[in-house]
Amino acid sequence: MPSQSIESTVKPSIRRLWAPAVLALLSISASGCDAYKKSFNQAFDKSTHDSCVTSAISHQAAPDAAERYCSCMVAQLQGLSIQEKQSLNPSSDKVQQAVAHCKAQTP
Repeated sequence: MPSQSIESTVKPSIRRLWAPAVLALLSISASGCDAYKKSFNQAFDKSTHDSCVTSAISHQAAPDAAERYCSCMVAQLQGLSIQEKQSLNPSSDKVQQAVAHCKAQTP
């Protein structure tokens, strides 16, 4: 099987990246409190990273390249609000900018 680029292998599964974080936190009131934001963001970051790495490796990416790319993606998405993270779309400008940035950082 030919090797595919990292961004093309993880992009289709980006919606799955934050689904566990959203589901785990739906029962918490979205009152905007700091504890909620911190908890959501930690769960989002972990879920995004872990799903990204798993997907990239399953599509023939080298583990070290997958780690660098996925860590970059998490860092690029950290500045988004909870609402923006919940409504991310793989074709959105924000995701595409993160992909382009991380692709350039991951030779």
